[in-house]
Amino acid sequence: MSTHQFFGVQVTLTASAIGNLLKLLQAVDSSIPPTVRSLRIQVDPSISSGTIYVGDAAVSATRNGYAMVASATTPPFLAFDTGSVQDVPLGAFFLFTTTASVKINVLGWV
Repeated sequence: MSTHQFFGVQVTLTASAIGNLLKLLQAVDSSIPPTVRSLRIQVDPSISSGTIYVGDAAVSATRNGYAMVASATTPPFLAFDTGSVQDVPLGAFFLFTTTASVKINVLGWV
């Protein structure tokens, strides 16, 4: 059982490789739980160009549910909140970018 109530983790995406959000997070901290009540994904402010695509296991630049265009002045973010009704499954999110070494910041509340 996880001891986290909150986590903040930065992960780096590999260009042209689909990354599973849960696997990326657990590669940094294996105790991160598979579900959260609230989730924030932000392109790191140090990244000034590139696009991060969010979707299912078949995510790509042309097939995605959400595209975050990097900007050093206004870093984009994606948020999911469920309150106490249902958990957000981290393993259901997949990320893709064509830009090398894109960093994203992930905040989760359990």
